[in-house]
Amino acid sequence: MTLRIMHVVNNLGKGGLENGVVNLINAMDAARFEHVVCTIRGLGGNADRLPQDRVQVVDLAGDGAHTRLQMPSLVRVMRRVKPDVVHSRNWGAIEAVLAARCARVGGVVHSEHGLERSAAAREPRRRSWVRRLAYELADRVLAVSDELRLLCAERTGYPAKKIQVIHNGVDRGRFAPDPECRARIRREFGIGNDDFCVGSVANLLPVKDHMTLLEAVNRLPQTIPWRLILAGDGSERATLERFVDERTALRGRVTFLGSTDRVPEILQAFDAFVLASLSEGICNALLEAMSTGLCVIATDVGGNPEIVVHERSGLLFPVRDVERLTAHLQHLAEDATLRQTLGDGALRRVRDSFSMDSMVRAYEALYEGLRSHSRLPALSAG
Repeated sequence: MTLRIMHVVNNLGKGGLENGVVNLINAMDAARFEHVVCTIRGLGGNADRLPQDRVQVVDLAGDGAHTRLQMPSLVRVMRRVKPDVVHSRNWGAIEAVLAARCARVGGVVHSEHGLERSAAAREPRRRSWVRRLAYELADRVLAVSDELRLLCAERTGYPAKKIQVIHNGVDRGRFAPDPECRARIRREFGIGNDDFCVGSVANLLPVKDHMTLLEAVNRLPQTIPWRLILAGDGSERATLERFVDERTALRGRVTFLGSTDRVPEILQAFDAFVLASLSEGICNALLEAMSTGLCVIATDVGGNPEIVVHERSGLLFPVRDVERLTAHLQHLAEDATLRQTLGDGALRRVRDSFSMDSMVRAYEALYEGLRSHSRLPALSAG
């Protein structure tokens, strides 16, 4: 008998959370699990990656539910779909926990995959209260990193020991070194054999802090033939493009790709991958870069130090430390042997600790464990 899982997310855009949900669904045993994905505020590019023949997608925004409070619509969907387990993710879908209790769903999971702002920023008190309520009502609370687990506990007062950590995994079939693809993509982008190509794959949002990366490459010595490729789109794009246009050293060297479905190919062109985020859970793009065999540079925040072992599988630097990032980039640009050593270390790190198989097994065990879970008292739907 299959177990029906209803995944509730804010949307299915190009973010790491959404990518991770689709990866998980596609990798789980179809003979044991069936899936319904409910989006609260629209679909997005990752929706196309779901197999339509075996995954039902419900879009509340497309169904005309445009109110700020989505719980009544969620209750109706759950009563119609009759899931065995509801799994909501992040603040944008947190109403699904209360809705699942109203709909008398047997198993309820809520997971946190990252922060909408810097870890140092104070969260509104009302939001912390709602998170705490959701954690108390859920059967299982998850986080994708140990650091995020501790931060959620600190902000809500919910016991950290009751939050389970399941690290993200990377599909090593899609993301692996490919010398032929590397040569082809570098030719396509006009990147010379001696050019030092730096890249980043992340939504262009304030929390990703691309400005620090731009300021760092702007400080590189003119003797270094560097290129920068930024894959992703978002609210900061105009500001970043203006910064580039206003600086002679950056013009013609920085490429804004926007949102792209070619990430596995684009990564092949890089010599180094940079993640300058102000906060992170476990970053899928970072894992994908490491699985591609790239040396990576990441901020020493969130789940990044759980992935990157400094000077063994990559390099770390403090948030907004332009000087340190510049030094890392210059060192890598001038030392191809170090790039290879760190890239090899990154490959081993992903293989040993962040495989897709280990992540999928953990989620399958979690869902199976809730199959016969006794229900909490259901709340009135009004």
